[in-house]
Amino acid sequence: MANAAGQHRESDAQFVARMESQCFQIQRYRWHARLVEGRALSEDEAAREWIQRYAANFAQTGAGIDSA
Repeated sequence: MANAAGQHRESDAQFVARMESQCFQIQRYRWHARLVEGRALSEDEAAREWIQRYAANFAQTGAGIDSA
C-alpha cells in the first residue's frame, strides 16, 4: 500500500505480524541470555537490550539475534 507521496505503507496485518515476530525474537534473546550467558533478564530488560542491539537491523531485514 502506498501513501499520497508514493511511499510504501504496511498494512495492519503486516504491522501485527512484524510486532509478533519482534516479541518472539525478544523472548529468544532472553532465553539465550539465561542459558548461554548465565544472565537472568526481566522481560523489560531483555526488550531494552534487544531493541538497542537488533531493532534497526530487524526493521530492515526481519533478522534478530541469529544475524549477530
